[in-house]
Amino acid sequence: MTRPLHVLIAGGGLSGLAVAQGLVKNGHTVEVFERDRDLNRKQGYYLHMNAFGGEALRALLPDDLFALYQATSRVTYERRESVVLHDHFGELSSQPHLGPPNEGEIPHTGVHRRTLRQILSARLGDALQVGAAVTGYTEDADGVTATLADGRTARGDVLVGADGIRSAVRARKLPDVPIIPTGVQGIGVYGRVPLTPELREIVPPSLMDGVVIAVDRAGSRMLVGVFDPRQPVHEAAKAIAPDVTLDPVGPYMMVSCSVAPGTEVPPSAQWTAETPALLRDSMRRAVSAWHPAAAEIVGRMDLDSIFMIPFGFIMPAETWEPSRVTLVGDAAHAMLPTLGMGANLALRDAAKLVEQLVQGTDPVGAIGEYERDMRAVAYPFHAMTLDHDKNFGGGALATTSDAG
Repeated sequence: MTRPLHVLIAGGGLSGLAVAQGLVKNGHTVEVFERDRDLNRKQGYYLHMNAFGGEALRALLPDDLFALYQATSRVTYERRESVVLHDHFGELSSQPHLGPPNEGEIPHTGVHRRTLRQILSARLGDALQVGAAVTGYTEDADGVTATLADGRTARGDVLVGADGIRSAVRARKLPDVPIIPTGVQGIGVYGRVPLTPELREIVPPSLMDGVVIAVDRAGSRMLVGVFDPRQPVHEAAKAIAPDVTLDPVGPYMMVSCSVAPGTEVPPSAQWTAETPALLRDSMRRAVSAWHPAAAEIVGRMDLDSIFMIPFGFIMPAETWEPSRVTLVGDAAHAMLPTLGMGANLALRDAAKLVEQLVQGTDPVGAIGEYERDMRAVAYPFHAMTLDHDKNFGGGALATTSDAG
């Protein structure tokens, strides 16, 4: 670049923060506008990481922050496969994890979402503005002016829409892209279970390798992801990047489970103080005839950790003319979560966008190159998620559903 860019970023989630880190690392300036007033909103717990996301972090983060990501990711597991189990936790099917080869001395495994977000927000300082939602923009030949919900404006060379499935930037740029709310059978209510030494003795080894799904012939499902970090999270920060504060988080099992037939899961806004306990009891009933560890795991879910994710996806636009405004992550290609690709592709988006902006001399041309690459890589995975029962674990979900 002949001069540093000043880039506006709508959204302080993983992809928006990753773009910010990569640009700052390469000498550019950013402003990140996050609509939430803090970074505490529940969005999930364990994130499966593959080489798309992990190698993007290597490219975008300073060396010590990347080392901190590695140290706080879960221990390496033997099988790098998507596995489907039956209700007594024997294997039904498996298939290799999607994405490029994931080898090396420290393979990418999985992270605690909040920890990764704290790493990605480290050292951004006043460039990260919370409680500041981008609601629109105007674009001209020389740059972009973003409008914020409080009436302020910000001026930059480029605007990156990293503001999620309900992106205000996408609504302005690609107004005809539909948002499609939907459910994923047996998945949607999430919680955490502390992985105590006692529970380790109870849990079968088949549940400890990455993220697995167990199913029965009646259509109930249980998703389990084990987070067991290579180093204690807050201690790793003190040793590797002392200026970065990470919340302590111990080993846990992330669990999502079907509720018993007849149980209605109310929208989050209608939850009362009793809702988490009622849902936990219902989930436990749903797996009461399974392997004894299933009910034990569900029964140990922390009530304060239970929440619901309202799933949805977009039907991404086939193509569009590049400009000084672009999209990354869910704003560009929000997809269903069952292949574990959403966060990884969002981070890959961030790395490819930064790569093009840093190498190019024309922001619009650089964005056009990024968008062509993003569509070529992300869109086929998006299409696979629309038939997730067929594509997860070699099709065992579809087979079991048909049999039930």
